[in-house]
Amino acid sequence: MEKKQKLKKRPSPTKRETLHPFSLYHSPQAPSFQEGLTSVIQLLKGKKNIIVLTGAGISVSCGIPDFRSKGTGLYATLDAQHLGLSCPEELFDYEVFTDNPRPFYRFAKHLYFPLGQKERARPSDAHKLLALLEEQKMLLRVYSQNIDGLEQEAGVSAKRVVYAHGSLQWATCIKCKHKVNSKEIEEHVFNGSIPRCREPNKPMKQLPKPLLSPTKPARSGSARIQKRQREELDNHDSTANEEVCGGVLKPGVTFFGEALHDNVRRTLEADRNKVDAVIVIGTSLSVAPMSKVISYLPPDIPRILINRTIVHPGEQQDEHDEDDAKDFRVNYVFDAYLLGFCDDIARILAKQMFSPEPELYKNGKLLAALGDDDEHYDLRDWRSNKVPKERIFLFPGAQPPSNDDESVLTYREVAQCDGCSVRIEGTIHKCVNCFDYDLCAICFPTLSKMHGDGIHHFVQEIAILECDTQQGNKR
Repeated sequence: MEKKQKLKKRPSPTKRETLHPFSLYHSPQAPSFQEGLTSVIQLLKGKKNIIVLTGAGISVSCGIPDFRSKGTGLYATLDAQHLGLSCPEELFDYEVFTDNPRPFYRFAKHLYFPLGQKERARPSDAHKLLALLEEQKMLLRVYSQNIDGLEQEAGVSAKRVVYAHGSLQWATCIKCKHKVNSKEIEEHVFNGSIPRCREPNKPMKQLPKPLLSPTKPARSGSARIQKRQREELDNHDSTANEEVCGGVLKPGVTFFGEALHDNVRRTLEADRNKVDAVIVIGTSLSVAPMSKVISYLPPDIPRILINRTIVHPGEQQDEHDEDDAKDFRVNYVFDAYLLGFCDDIARILAKQMFSPEPELYKNGKLLAALGDDDEHYDLRDWRSNKVPKERIFLFPGAQPPSNDDESVLTYREVAQCDGCSVRIEGTIHKCVNCFDYDLCAICFPTLSKMHGDGIHHFVQEIAILECDTQQGNKR
């Protein structure tokens, strides 16, 4: 067996060294939008290993709704009862899918063809900025929380993209694990039928241990519809062609109840030692474990947010690792908050960074320089803001914090044990030295001594309850 190579630790400041905030102005008493934006560009220029985290906001302009926006998000507009589901979140529930995939495939064409007919979405200008960063040899990795695959459509090479929640670009048989390109299931998706594996029959691979308890009671809601659909599936399976597998093809998306692919953790742990800047685009960073990426990366690198609203990702500082530099930021997470429509800001950054003669951008405002009589923004809307005003840049589409500011929420995690693969109930034992390594109470006493040569530290976190899955999950 090949011995696992131990990653070299990123050099960090000694105890006598002090990290200082990334200054954006020569004179903090007289900040200006243009000087601050120029400083933001300078923070990124010359970087060779930028990590970009993307969320649903980068694809909204492509015609793809996000999941949680009030009134317009996928969960707000989906008719769960019509599909035979008890709640919208069950559309991406692993247990529900394996029990009855029909509701998912009745809705699937809206995910694969969001523009109607058989028309797929096209990349936005924000997606194209990612390809431009790679072209300029500045991109280390894109960690996408989206499943649309538009990063690669925009020109980002496959080796530079990690799909944290999987992708619709492929599908896998839940029976024999055969993987196919999404083009092979397009007709089924468009017609709302269930695609099945056509791979010749062979000895079945050993199935993984169940992610959820087999004694879990049946779900409520639309039980009659679910029973009828299951009977139809049973009839299909009993008459299936014995020469081919016939198993249901599941999209390559990480459903609720499934652990993130191990590639996410392994790649991020390696990239941690190389990254020299991080850009977050179009995400609230409210869903664990991706909400913890910012605090997992070294604090001594520039952090830039491109989003319509301010976000506050959860903190996970490793108090046991004395070699790591502590974050110097107080009351803020990002060194610059570029608030507005993602595409507009992406175009501005591209021109400022790569144009031989960049033009001055005159339509932006700095929150710190905003007057009481500004015609576009009302200072009273920003009274609840705690981020330093000189770090907030306002572009068209910027939104102030709401009264029930959802940006401060970090959803608790639905975690699977990395030892036994079972969903953790009760206490989660989380390794603070690794990204997203969790153990249940049964596996912890033994595996914690073996993991990381026995020197890694663990903290405890209460697992989310089943009834809370609408408020916290891995999407």
